Amino acid sequence: MQETGPKIKTGMHIDAVLECAIEYPLLWTKDRRLTYGTKSGELRWKPPKVEGTLLRLISQERKTIEPEQQIARLYQEFTGLEISLKEEVALPAGDATHIVGDTAEKHFESYQFSNANRSYLISLTMLKENAKLYSGVMDKVIHTFQVLQ
Repeated sequence: MQETGPKIKTGMHIDAVLECAIEYPLLWTKDRRLTYGTKSGELRWKPPKVEGTLLRLISQERKTIEPEQQIARLYQEFTGLEISLKEEVALPAGDATHIVGDTAEKHFESYQFSNANRSYLISLTMLKENAKLYSGVMDKVIHTFQVLQ
């Protein structure tokens, strides 16, 4: 555990099945969902007592999905998503596509990474009224994301 900013302690989640490791807000509840019969799945974290905020890591085998399909599927969950930023960024885990956008009610941010075997999508969604409360969460966790070999 380490102190990463004002009142946010983090823990490390290491996942051999999803082939990744990431720090997450320690007090947030964690939910791990695996797709039966595959090495694909997702991790979800939600803050206590606050609805509408979700930190999510989706890890899928490349033989089942391409990175563009992974992003397109996520967009379908957000009716009226208007993208305000789409850029390629270099992070410790490798090159990623960084996307920021908004719907009428929610703020959305994601990073999509790919390698020869897997596609990863890390996203943070929150109600707009909670944007200040959780504005630094994605910046803190995304730099800790690692692909396990």
